[in-house]
Amino acid sequence: MFAPPADIDQVSSSGSEFSTSEEEEIFSDKYSQKEPLYKFRMFHFKEIGSYTGDKPKPRSGHRIVHNKGRIYSFGGYNPAIEQDDPDLQDDQFWQESKPLFKELWELNLTTGQWNKCIMKGDIPEQLASHTAVSHPLDPGVMLIYGGTGAPFGLTTSNTVVACHLDSQHFSKIVTQEGDGHPMALYGQAVVTDKKGLFYTVGGTSGFHYFMDVNMLDLSCSPPVWTSLYRLSGVRDEPEPRYRHELCLWDNRLYVLGGGTSFSADRFEDLPTFDIQERRWFNTRTKADQQATIDNSYDGYPDARRCHSTAQIADQVWVFGGYDGDDVFGDAWQLDLSTMQWARLRMELPLPVYFHAMTVSDEGKMVMFGGVDDIEQNTRTNRVFSAWLSVPSLRSMAWEAVCHYQPGISSVPPDTLLEEGVPKDCVDMLASTTTSQAVWG
Repeated sequence: MFAPPADIDQVSSSGSEFSTSEEEEIFSDKYSQKEPLYKFRMFHFKEIGSYTGDKPKPRSGHRIVHNKGRIYSFGGYNPAIEQDDPDLQDDQFWQESKPLFKELWELNLTTGQWNKCIMKGDIPEQLASHTAVSHPLDPGVMLIYGGTGAPFGLTTSNTVVACHLDSQHFSKIVTQEGDGHPMALYGQAVVTDKKGLFYTVGGTSGFHYFMDVNMLDLSCSPPVWTSLYRLSGVRDEPEPRYRHELCLWDNRLYVLGGGTSFSADRFEDLPTFDIQERRWFNTRTKADQQATIDNSYDGYPDARRCHSTAQIADQVWVFGGYDGDDVFGDAWQLDLSTMQWARLRMELPLPVYFHAMTVSDEGKMVMFGGVDDIEQNTRTNRVFSAWLSVPSLRSMAWEAVCHYQPGISSVPPDTLLEEGVPKDCVDMLASTTTSQAVWG
């Protein structure tokens, strides 16, 4: 049988909540009076992480994807980590990759446990300001594209590498020969659709900035690159940039923010690329009329680069970022159907930029790492999550079970199955790389 709920003084492995509002509590004879009631809340940050075991070093410039209740983080950068750091003595890549991390980490969002994966195959050397998304036709595969090695800009890439998350095996995607290949850049933005189309926009060589648009059709065998647009100086073309973000809606690509090493782009007029017509134009957005001088100067997000976004259908969220002077901790929502901005009341627990973000199919946003202090040039390895949409009742029920049973991962899987826990929930308690050892 399950153990009784832990006392509130015991820290749960699923993390601690960040909130200043009063939490509702229910008292009963069965549970300790200190036991908090599980309560689903949207736009509410929780910290995820284990207080035992290995964990990744603080980093920036990495990327993450979500798959089956876990996030996977590839790459990253931290110049403050010493070459003889004792935690990295057994890392076969660190001596050559420093100050970049040639690593793949898995975080179980249910247990809060990190696991450093044993990578195999053709692992990319470009480990910072690359992109990473789930394969639109095979969600168990992470697609890594672009990026740079160190020194930045000297070793860039235009290769797409597939990482099979179950086996942690990397392999380059061989594409059809042609003239549609993009340039080797870093800091570009990508987005995919359900048909298997992979779009990339912008980026930098380290010396020049670009705003070309290319598309990779992953449904073809072999996949085919197509050049959709190259800047030529005509009217309405956007400024070249890097570390921007993309969203896709109604056959149009919308560019959010970005900039250069010396500039940051604004959000009032969004550079918009019509995929069918293959042309650029600007889309005017609407300011948040409810925003106050305390949280927004004009009802729009401040200009920024190195931020993160999450998209669910026609809703897009912007978190954090940097304008060259300030690090942002705000959160904004854009309704693509009306082009209306809204400044959310939620604030990042830790203002960051060059962080990584992903969102699950059911709307759980996860944010990991980033630069957290400009003057000290420090980075973090903290992980936060928040629900951006209402998930299924089943997901809420599983979250509640884990809330009341923080030690559930130590219960033998056969016992959990006998108690009626669904097998897919039991599977979420194990690391994909250690499941045989854990369950065997």
